[in-house]
Formats: sequence, C-alpha cells, structure tokens
Amino acid sequence: MDNGIQAPVDDGIQAPVDDRLPAIIIGVLFSVLNAVVTVYLAMKTGMADGIAFLLLFLSFFVFVVTRTVKSRAFVYVMAIMMSSTAAVVAYTDGFGAIIISGEPFAVPDYVMAALLSLASIIGLLLSLYFTDYFLKSGFPWPMQKVTAAIVTMLSAEKKDAAFKASTVRMSIAGLASGGISLLRGLAVIPETLGTTVAGISLSPMMLGIGLLIGFQACLQIALGAIASLAVLVFVEGFSTDYIVHMRNPWVFSTAISMMVTTAFISLYVIVKPYFSRRPKPAGGEAGEKPATAPDGGRARRRLPGMRSLMLVAAIGVAAIILQLFVDVPALVFLICIPIAVLFMIIETRGRAEMSMGVGISSFVIILLVGLAFDNIVPLLILEGFVVAMVMSFSLSLALIKTAEYSNVDARGLPWVLVIGSIAGSIVCIPIIRLLDAIYGVGTNALPAPYSVMWLEMATSAVAGAPSPSIDFYLILAGIVIALVLYRYKISAVAVAIGLLLPVSVTAMIFAGGILAWAIHKKGWLKDDNGITASGLIAGDILVGLAISLRSLL
Repeated sequence: MDNGIQAPVDDGIQAPVDDRLPAIIIGVLFSVLNAVVTVYLAMKTGMADGIAFLLLFLSFFVFVVTRTVKSRAFVYVMAIMMSSTAAVVAYTDGFGAIIISGEPFAVPDYVMAALLSLASIIGLLLSLYFTDYFLKSGFPWPMQKVTAAIVTMLSAEKKDAAFKASTVRMSIAGLASGGISLLRGLAVIPETLGTTVAGISLSPMMLGIGLLIGFQACLQIALGAIASLAVLVFVEGFSTDYIVHMRNPWVFSTAISMMVTTAFISLYVIVKPYFSRRPKPAGGEAGEKPATAPDGGRARRRLPGMRSLMLVAAIGVAAIILQLFVDVPALVFLICIPIAVLFMIIETRGRAEMSMGVGISSFVIILLVGLAFDNIVPLLILEGFVVAMVMSFSLSLALIKTAEYSNVDARGLPWVLVIGSIAGSIVCIPIIRLLDAIYGVGTNALPAPYSVMWLEMATSAVAGAPSPSIDFYLILAGIVIALVLYRYKISAVAVAIGLLLPVSVTAMIFAGGILAWAIHKKGWLKDDNGITASGLIAGDILVGLAISLRSLL
C-alpha cells in the first residue's frame, strides 16, 4: 500500500565524511609522540627536531582507512603537531635549567599548563594583527612551500604523470640525503669538513634549505658569515668553539641590534597606514552616497573588537597567575609584552625569509629583566612564557601560509592551533619529568646543553653580573648597519642570521643557493615547487632521528 512515504534509494553514492574530527584526533595523538621525541633530542643534542614530517606521512594511512584523504586533514594534523610541540619546546630548556639547579619548584603542574595555554593564545591573537604584513608582502616562506608540496602530493586524487615524477624526485633526493646522513651518523664521514666555526657542513638538509630560499637570500646570509669569519680571524684567532663565538659581543650585540632595528622598521611599516588614514567626508565624493553594510558595518567592527578584548583579558589573567603563583611582578611581565612583540617579528621574518627560527628571545629576556629577580625559578618561567608567545605567533602565521599554499580554507585553523597548544601545555611538564626520571637531566645520558647555558645566564643575571655579550658601541653599529641594509633593500635579518649561525652551516646553505641559481639558469626541474629540496630535508631529518633514537631502544 502506498502510504505517501518514499523508501530511500541506494544510488551507490556515499555521503562525504567530515575530515576534521579524524584529523584533530590523529593530530593530538601524534603531537604527544612528536613532543616526546623533540624534547628528548633537544636535551640530548641541543637540536629541537621532531618527527612531524614522518608522522604526516603516517597519517596518510589513517586517512585512507577513514576515507578522509583531504588537504585540510593534513594541514590540521600538522597545525596541531606544530602548535603542541611549540608549547612544549618553549619550556624545555628553562625547566631543564631549574632541574639542574636543584632549586625547589613549587608551581603546580596545572598552573604551568594554564600559563603555557595562555602564552600560546596570546601569541595567536597577536599574530592576527600582522597577517597582512607577513602573508601579503611577498615573503617566500620556503618551508611552508615544502609542507604544502607534501600535503598536495599526499592528498592528490589523481596520481598523474606529474605526481609520479614529483614522487620519484622526492624519493631519489630523500634516499641520497638519508644515505649521507647515515654515513655521518655511523662516523664513516665527518659531520663537518673543517671546524664548526670555519668549515663546511655535510648536511643535505642545509643544502635543501639553500635550494629552497634561492641564491639571493643565500648571498645575504653569506654576508653575515663573512663578518663572522672576520671576527673569528681578527678578534678570536680561531681558538674558540661555537657557543663562545656566538656570545662574543662582536657577534651577539651586533646581530641582536640589527634584528631589533629591523623589527622596529617592520612595526613602522605595519603601523604607518593606520596613522596616515584621513577620514572622508560623511557624504564621500560630491553626489556619492557612502556605502554601508546592511547592519551598518557593525559585524565587521565587532570581530576586531572581540579579538582585542580577548587579548587584553588573556594578558591580564596571565599577569595575575604569574604574580600569585610564580612571584613574577606584574609590571615586569607587562614590560616584556612589547619586547616579545619585537622578537615575534624577528622570529617570523626568519621563518618567512629563510625557514629558520632565530631563537634569541631567551637571551634578551634574561639579560633585560634578570636584575628584577633574586631567584632563577620565576625568571626562567617568565623566559619560557615569552618564548611560548613568540613561537605561537610565528607558527600561527606559518601554518596559515601553509594552508594558503595547500588551497585550504584557513578560517577554522586558529581553533585547531588552540587545541594543539592546550594539548602541548598539558603534557609539557610531565614529559620533562619523565625523561628526567629515566635519564637524569644534566647527566651524560641527557646533557641538555641549552639548559646549562640558560642556567648560567640566569644565575649571572640574578646575581647582577653584567653580561660580557653586550657592548653599547656594537649595538649602535648594528643599528647603523641595519638602516644601511634597509636602504639598499637587503634583509638585515638574513645577514644577522648569517652572523649568528656556524660558518660551516652557512657554507652548505650557500652551496644550495648556488645550486638553485644553476638550476634556474639551465631551466632544470621546472614546476618542481620545492619537491627536490623537500626530499633532501626530509631524508636528512628522518635518518638523523632514527640514529639519535637508538639510545631510546
């Protein structure tokens, strides 16, 4: 009997599966694994490298099973892993320094988790004010191109000839890079020809970075390396190691000054349009009626207002928690906010121009505000908070750019970044405590070189000892150099990074730049889009990680 209800027809077409939930679950699980590996390697070798790319490849098989192989799913997984790892890494060295010092640590873990979450959220909210400058100003964002190339390759529906060619190129580059990394790891060939401060690294990853950023950027880094060599020859006489060389005032003061000056210039470029705007007459041009949205423009104005309110609230809550639980004076914390913004710009320009984190905010915060403390514990917690803000700011913009290169709508990405940051904030202290219980932070099994350095700097700052790395005249010289470089459209950040990096690393990056120039001139590897460079970078990282993780087995 026909009751007027039509039975559903099975046409063989399945409803699309929402890729967001599987991506978030996989992202959170993988982020914990990546955080453990990253913290271990940071304390073992001083290099905070994770296995994000390997886990991104592994997520492909999960998405195949859940039928959610989409670009957005891969971008979400990467966003959660990177934001989570950033939250963990921010406190790795500082908390390691506290453990080594033996000072009592009375701050509850839930307070530390809340502080890390707030730091990440503040960095994310601040980054939203800088999207036009960093995402629309022509910065190359080389590492984001690598990630997007991998995402596009993994999520491609049709595996055409171009896809197969890209896969072959990446595989060959990865195998060659991994083979060299294996030989280095087994001590068949040296890590560096010559010394760290005056040689050439045999890292295919650095060659890949040079290939990605191009000859012009590599040339600017090389200018800094030449200055670094000059300091080594004429000031230090070749008789120094890298850490001592980096902290030499000729290197440290000059490079920091150049970067901070560039950050002020960038801020000026960002802020200038807001002050140069002149309100138009209410009626616009003669005979022209002003265009208004149906709601009078209230919706467009509401979002920035809410964002500003959330930012002020987050900063206020963080100041209260730091004052009550950590004994960080609220005024000192508030002074650190504008300083942190400068280093957010510096860090992001380093990533946007050369895919390198600069990582100097820790030095400067300890040096600038150390005298306000009589105990290293609150100082190092404040330092970690600032680093977490800086990293969250930089990675938020980097991941939005990755989404853009991957043709993924980035509107939901901030919430995904918050999820990753909270996940990292929860597991940060437990991971460090676990590794300390297994190996002992500061022992031969887990030497934690940067924790030792932060402890030394924090102890000197609290004692009121002036830093030998700071020289007023060299700071002035750095300001002048940065202004001259800006006048001639040369990146002072790139030159400063070349000054700070080991010359051996810069030499291999420059070799990659020369290779990029030759490839461009000969017309080789057309439409490569960073695939070959991605293989060089990924192969070196994965094999290097496998060798480093042998001690965990």
